[in-house]
Amino acid sequence: MRAQLVPVLVRPMYPGNVGAVMRAAGNFGAGQLLVVQPACNLEDVELVKMAMGAEQRITMKVETSLTSALAPFPVALGFTSLRERDPRGVYSVWDVPPLLAELSVPAALVFGPERGGLSRQELALCSHLVTIPTDPEFPVMNLAQAAAVALAVLTQGSLTKPQPRLAEDLPAPRCQVEQALAHLEQVLLESKFLDPHNPRRVFDQIRRVVGRGLPTGREVKILHALAAHIAYLWRRASHHPRPASLTSEEHGGTDSSPLP
Repeated sequence: MRAQLVPVLVRPMYPGNVGAVMRAAGNFGAGQLLVVQPACNLEDVELVKMAMGAEQRITMKVETSLTSALAPFPVALGFTSLRERDPRGVYSVWDVPPLLAELSVPAALVFGPERGGLSRQELALCSHLVTIPTDPEFPVMNLAQAAAVALAVLTQGSLTKPQPRLAEDLPAPRCQVEQALAHLEQVLLESKFLDPHNPRRVFDQIRRVVGRGLPTGREVKILHALAAHIAYLWRRASHHPRPASLTSEEHGGTDSSPLP
């Protein structure tokens, strides 16, 4: 079960960052955003611009203090860059998902203002301290980027990968891929691209390239169309009659090459 995650922004200075965090919250399934003592205008057009429609999905609530904002949450993760702070007892964000999975309770993700981050007193109000590991020579992340990374890491495995809307954009059955490859191989043999005495020397490499990509139904059709077009170009260049072996119909495709 995925824990409910709620970003909490303490004294944010730029409305665009608030909007971007709102957008990230929408991306990763958070339904609420808490803003504590905002130092910017939350009705600024920049917020709406950066939210990109997330303001219609996410409930934003303004709190007068971090204490009141965190009151309903059993878990509050205070994010810090660790600059000049004792790293003992601070979780890496990568180590937090098992903790949340075990507790399975609502969790606040607390981020400080763009300049300075959370104070020691504010971090003390959090149940856990968390850092996002970065290059020590450049450790400070943009507020919205840090929130997006945290939400992405903490929801890993709980959100399903979107599926293609059309069946032909799914990986094609192996039999269809083999039909397309057989069609292409035959055309490349007929057109003298492949050495008839050792066609596998080159074609096995083509097969590996195609196989690595798990071709979709749409891509299988493109392979058939490619073979048909090569056949058409070969016929036109060599003035050969149309060999039955160069059509795609018998290979499960459609012969879309233009007729001379």
